[in-house]
Amino acid sequence: MVLGIYLTLDQGSIYNGNFSDVSGFKLTGTIYSNKERTTAMDLTGYTLTMSMIRNATSTDWFNKECTITTAASGTFFISIVTNTLPSAAIYDVILSLTKSGTKVTTLNRQELLIARGPQ
Repeated sequence: MVLGIYLTLDQGSIYNGNFSDVSGFKLTGTIYSNKERTTAMDLTGYTLTMSMIRNATSTDWFNKECTITTAASGTFFISIVTNTLPSAAIYDVILSLTKSGTKVTTLNRQELLIARGPQ
């Protein structure tokens, strides 16, 4: 049983806007099974959903499913294309992991700046 999971994003900021012509543009990260973030969690069998919360509200401005890159390494990504990201602001990113009907959510929130990109 998972007691706690922790998120680390590889990017601290990203631009919204038109990315439909940029192949391979991704937001990436790793899920860890310890607070120190030294032990990657094995994501085999899990479905990952990314939420972006703004201004300490409970409104989810994103709610998109992520793709697992390497399950044993705890790595994932989400492709960024036109209209994928919410409007420019600072968001708290949280991941929910679901397996066999059980849902666990990251204990930490990773801050992400979404800056205004080209329109």
